[in-house]
Amino acid sequence: MDLSIIIVTHNSEKYILNCLNSIAKAIQNIKHEFFIIDNDSKDQTKTLIKQFSNSLVLAENKANLGFAKAINMVLERTSGEIVLLVNPDVIIKSDSLWPIIDFIRSNPNVGICGCKLLNEDGSLQYSKGSFPTLFSTISRMILPKHMRKYHLRGYNKGGECDWVTGAFMMIRREMFKEVGPLDEKYFMYYEDVDYCLGARKRGWLTYYFPKISAYHLNPHARSKRNHSPFLEKEIRKSQLLFFKKNNSKSSYRLLVVLTWIFLDSSPSTARDQKALSG
Repeated sequence: MDLSIIIVTHNSEKYILNCLNSIAKAIQNIKHEFFIIDNDSKDQTKTLIKQFSNSLVLAENKANLGFAKAINMVLERTSGEIVLLVNPDVIIKSDSLWPIIDFIRSNPNVGICGCKLLNEDGSLQYSKGSFPTLFSTISRMILPKHMRKYHLRGYNKGGECDWVTGAFMMIRREMFKEVGPLDEKYFMYYEDVDYCLGARKRGWLTYYFPKISAYHLNPHARSKRNHSPFLEKEIRKSQLLFFKKNNSKSSYRLLVVLTWIFLDSSPSTARDQKALSG
């Protein structure tokens, strides 16, 4: 099996058919398997998926379990040499995924690979970045939200980077067996950064491959839903979790304080409140 494809859906009826049609075109002549995990959609998402093809494996959750937990439900079941995680609002622009598959096969140290993402109007969408430090996180607070995490240049040439977004992430199976599943403590956001860091710690490289491109229509950082208190809270919680897990205790405590001050919000969890008092 060349490729295992995993999509997590939640009320994705607006996007899912365009996504599936673009993938079907891009994987012609590629031996593949296809898994979709639906996180308790209340719209027509599941109906549209079932009508699209009976060769898809659809798992239906009775609650929204978040991205990482949903992915992990089927990741162990996949058998492809490479696993593609792709969001339901992504439309693959390239005619074939063979170039990126061949690149991963030809570079045995590359464990994770991302493509060039575009906004709906064809403009560049930021999709890679450096592992966040306390300094970089603080200094970037003055930037618009959709720019804070990411590299702001260097998207026309492929190369090694710290992390690529989980909206389109190819994972080498050999690496997955070593690194293990995604961290389910992340409900959404930063689980991709955390996973790439875990891979780096085990000697695997993450690569940006712009010869393959795709539209990402509704990224959280640019979405009107970004004003949702729930989404804001989850993003903030995931950022703090990343720092708690991967940075010093003092850095984590300071970020809790700064988040509280600059975002005009109290620490999001009892653990964050405890961090302030030591």
